[in-house]
Amino acid sequence: MSQAFDAAVERARLAATDLLAAARQVIAWHSMRPDDARDDVDFAVLSRRITSYAPDWRLDDACEDVDVASRARAEIGSIAATLSGSAPGSGDDAFAAESKAIGRLDALAAECERRARVLRS
Repeated sequence: MSQAFDAAVERARLAATDLLAAARQVIAWHSMRPDDARDDVDFAVLSRRITSYAPDWRLDDACEDVDVASRARAEIGSIAATLSGSAPGSGDDAFAAESKAIGRLDALAAECERRARVLRS
């Protein structure tokens, strides 16, 4: 496989892992109890959560994003295994398959990066 394919796989894996970490952090903050608070940031999160009457959409998004990240990681692994394990074919077919895979990996990475930015905003 080419370096472009390897770079696309790595970017997608990192983006999915980052999304999973961001989602787990939001879930942890929303499941925190007053006894769990350790510093001023934790107390600020608790204060905001206790004094706010509006539901926090980020918790719902975070729960959904855990599933999105898990599915993305599975798809990335499948794409990497399929293309890495396939025997090299004719030049045009192999190039087309690799280009299509890179496009899908870039799309997965972009979606995971976008979702992680939304969770952190």
